[in-house]
Amino acid sequence: MKILVDENMPYAEALFGRLGDVQTVAGKAIPALALADALMVRSVTRVDGALLDGSRVKFVGTATAGTDHVDEDWLAQRDGFALRDKTVGIVGVGNVGGRLQRRLNAFGVRTLQCDPPLAEAGAPGDWQPL
Repeated sequence: MKILVDENMPYAEALFGRLGDVQTVAGKAIPALALADALMVRSVTRVDGALLDGSRVKFVGTATAGTDHVDEDWLAQRDGFALRDKTVGIVGVGNVGGRLQRRLNAFGVRTLQCDPPLAEAGAPGDWQPL
């Protein structure tokens, strides 16, 4: 599996390298022709039909607190994806990560949490290593 990752996402190669071949690219200049199986972006990348139409991308992830750069209606048209059938790993379970975990769990989505500072402080939780 080929995974394109925004070059400004720290530890991306270590995180996603176990899943496939990771290639870092400039988020503002992701070429449509170079798209792979998965795409990990930040807010500088507009994710919509212009970027993804005709590509083989099956997963888009964003390392942001919002999704205003993602055309969610267009992505919803792609076939066969149901979040509740997936497991979501959350790295950093502070304010935003904790809210995300509660919302995903409310929808029946299984979550794995990784937050070494909270784990070392003895915070309750089923902490997973990165």
